[in-house]
Amino acid sequence: MNRSDDSIPDEEWDRFLREAAAGTGAADAPKEPSARARMVTRRLQEQPPPEPPRAYRLAAPRRERRPWFTIIVAAVVVLAIVAFVPGPLTGLFRFGDGSTGPAAPQGPTVREPFRDSPAEDWAEGAEGIDVPAARASGGLSAAEVREALGRTRDFLVGTNLDPGVLRGERPTGALRFLDPRQRAVREYVSDAFGAPSAKNDPLRLATRFDPERFAFAGDVVKTRGGMTYRAAEGGGIDVTTDVTYVYPVVRASGGGEVVRTIVRRAVVLRWRAPGTPGAGTFQLVSYASDVTNGGCGDRKGYFSPEFGTERATVAPDDGVVIDPYDSEGTIDGHAGAQDRCASAIRS
Repeated sequence: MNRSDDSIPDEEWDRFLREAAAGTGAADAPKEPSARARMVTRRLQEQPPPEPPRAYRLAAPRRERRPWFTIIVAAVVVLAIVAFVPGPLTGLFRFGDGSTGPAAPQGPTVREPFRDSPAEDWAEGAEGIDVPAARASGGLSAAEVREALGRTRDFLVGTNLDPGVLRGERPTGALRFLDPRQRAVREYVSDAFGAPSAKNDPLRLATRFDPERFAFAGDVVKTRGGMTYRAAEGGGIDVTTDVTYVYPVVRASGGGEVVRTIVRRAVVLRWRAPGTPGAGTFQLVSYASDVTNGGCGDRKGYFSPEFGTERATVAPDDGVVIDPYDSEGTIDGHAGAQDRCASAIRS
């Protein structure tokens, strides 16, 4: 059915067209719009499109925040690189006084002679030599084993920690229990501590520094090590010791430079059981040592550490490099003698 232009008000047709466009028009909407309806439709179609929604216009400020996110990510990356590769980049982060933050390790000083060294946390003197629990073994009772272990410790102290011996004196107390039947060892001891030479070097058994050339930075020697024992053939026990000693040294003539001489010794003493020949004494079964910064060549019975540029010019004659704080491996005998010198990766 056709309707005239006057049969439907303008407001009604406008409403109808809006509902039709939104899909919500009534079911009985006119199927054939009038001329006015078609005119209104054309008028709406000719109008400019509606203004975009505000949600779309808010997208622009988000793009303005992206550079801050990028800067944060870049800063995190730079900090990560500095943490793993600090050397080449520390100059980029200097403080107002020209420093680059915390000071680098400075090495030993007279007040802190063990600074920047693993020995800084070690025990002092005899306290760093562990003595195992005693039990009966090799024909010795537990009490006798305990006595043998204590005397072994006294031997180590007497040859490596006694102040007089460190200044060149003879280790008389440490050798008082040496088996008199070990003639070759007693001859070596007599010659080495009476007239030291490259052949009879007292440093194979004891630690000594020439007091006219060297002094100690403080009165503490740091130590770490211990001993084990087992039944010996023929009765008695063999006590195996492995101890590292760290000596901070300065020039006797003065000066603030401190260097460290590090000595690792492995000595085996055999204590005989009661009722057997040599009971109550020990035999020197074996001894070996590794020494760093103790000098090379003929040292004339004393360790001879190098200072400053002296250390830079000393090179091992056999190319041996050791870690003086590594107690896991065996001792190779790099005692700094004329035919066996070594350099250290740290001091």
